Amino acid sequence: MIYIVCGEINAGKTSWMADDYRQQKAADGFVCKKVFADAQHIGYDLEHLSTGERCRFIRKPGFLPEDWNEVAFLAERYSFCSEGFVFADKIADAAMANGCNRFYIDEIGPLELMQQGFHDLLVRLLRNQQSDLVIAVRSCLVDDVKKLFNLGEATQINIV
Repeated sequence: MIYIVCGEINAGKTSWMADDYRQQKAADGFVCKKVFADAQHIGYDLEHLSTGERCRFIRKPGFLPEDWNEVAFLAERYSFCSEGFVFADKIADAAMANGCNRFYIDEIGPLELMQQGFHDLLVRLLRNQQSDLVIAVRSCLVDDVKKLFNLGEATQINIV
């Protein structure tokens, strides 16, 4: 089964996914957690749901560490670090090898619609689907994501 958790920015998609994860057995995945410096939002880290381990992932311009390995830059607002994508791939590979029954991806967005970011990861998971997939998507992108990834049968969960 495929679930699309949709809502606007800051609607609570990530919180919903983390809460749902805690109610599942044999589940895993990752969510994007906001990062702040001096009360200012500077980006996001990926958090492995089953371990709580975090990996830097997205930063706003002006907040990039010296050793930042940028692989994508989106809308002149966000820089994506290669470490995050490697981290996500390792989480997915381990989850599938360990018989995960429900896997969470936060989130599929504009980068994936350009066939970058988690695009290949999601394609791989869909192709070898062994578990339920729970995918966060902004409301305005749901139709495009469904079309690109052929998710017409997905169950939509609206967060308002």
